[in-house]
Amino acid sequence: MFFAQLGLEGQFLYFISALVTSVLLICAGFVLYYIIRIILQNVVKISNKKFPSKWRSALLNEHFFIQLSFLLPVILIKNLAPDFFLAGTKAIFLFSGLIKLFLITNVAMILNAFIRAVGVVLLQVEATKDKPVKSYVQIVSIFIWLITIILFISILINKSPTFFLAGLGAFSAVLMLVFQDTIVGFVNSIQLSANDLVRNGDWITVSKFDADGTVEEINLISVKVRNFDGTISTVPVRQLVTDTFQNWRGMEEQGVRRIKRSFFIDSSSIRKATPEMHEKFNVSHETNLGCFREYLVKYLRKRGDVNTDKTLMVRLLPTNEFGVPVELYCFARTIVWLEYERIQSEIMEHIFIALAQFELTHYQRK
Repeated sequence: MFFAQLGLEGQFLYFISALVTSVLLICAGFVLYYIIRIILQNVVKISNKKFPSKWRSALLNEHFFIQLSFLLPVILIKNLAPDFFLAGTKAIFLFSGLIKLFLITNVAMILNAFIRAVGVVLLQVEATKDKPVKSYVQIVSIFIWLITIILFISILINKSPTFFLAGLGAFSAVLMLVFQDTIVGFVNSIQLSANDLVRNGDWITVSKFDADGTVEEINLISVKVRNFDGTISTVPVRQLVTDTFQNWRGMEEQGVRRIKRSFFIDSSSIRKATPEMHEKFNVSHETNLGCFREYLVKYLRKRGDVNTDKTLMVRLLPTNEFGVPVELYCFARTIVWLEYERIQSEIMEHIFIALAQFELTHYQRK
């Protein structure tokens, strides 16, 4: 041998030979990996440009093909290794063990990249885009890594994986403790989905966490909400199951948003309506406040931006020390925030102008 000609002998010769052989095999494997990776990724990218596909794009973005490129070189090295090492030596045992560990890790990363890509595609499909897909992806990923760890340990201590599976019952209490948050999060995610409490894209308001915006992501532990001011709020999944919050989905589906505003009338300005008031505004109530309420209902029904098919009323609330509360209740024909505020503001401005026409005074503390 080359190293023997250099004067090396004994254990040192054996060690150097095994080390150089290992390095050469690994280098050859990496060269083959890069060749496969370049060919595979270029073929996929070119085909994806000519024939765009959600699946190919997702697999590319999740580095599926990069991990897949490792698979063939690792399998070849694993099968060729016995031909380069002396049978039954520590070198072949150690090298084969390391290659097996790498192979298991590589397979786990391939599966995880594929599962993540599946999740990305499902979030683009109409039927599943509003479901907590990421929670399910995380559960599958945890399961894959759990199996990987068991296989890792079995190789390191040279025991069959069934050895660990047989004792898994006794170890279940420890697993429950370690994965307690994950298990609880998974159960809560199932509850969110089964009860249709929250979907991706929903507008929710969670006062306790200062969250008021659109749900961007639902995972095992938390729900990510992009607030309307551009900030991000993270709400624990458990809180959405156990505590109260507002989901504005129903409003958005109907295309309307509720207007519920109140103002106070000075009780000293309430009096009997005049015939002129009845004639001018085509109203018939006995008091000027009653005529004003009737006028407001007619005014709201004439506005094209107020939905007349929904509940529409102007009512009196219980009198208090501030006067007589009048509440306006109707629905705007929009869910766009700016439009909604414009409609609401115009209505309230008109109310304050119209009060004087009915000889009513708005109460204001001095």
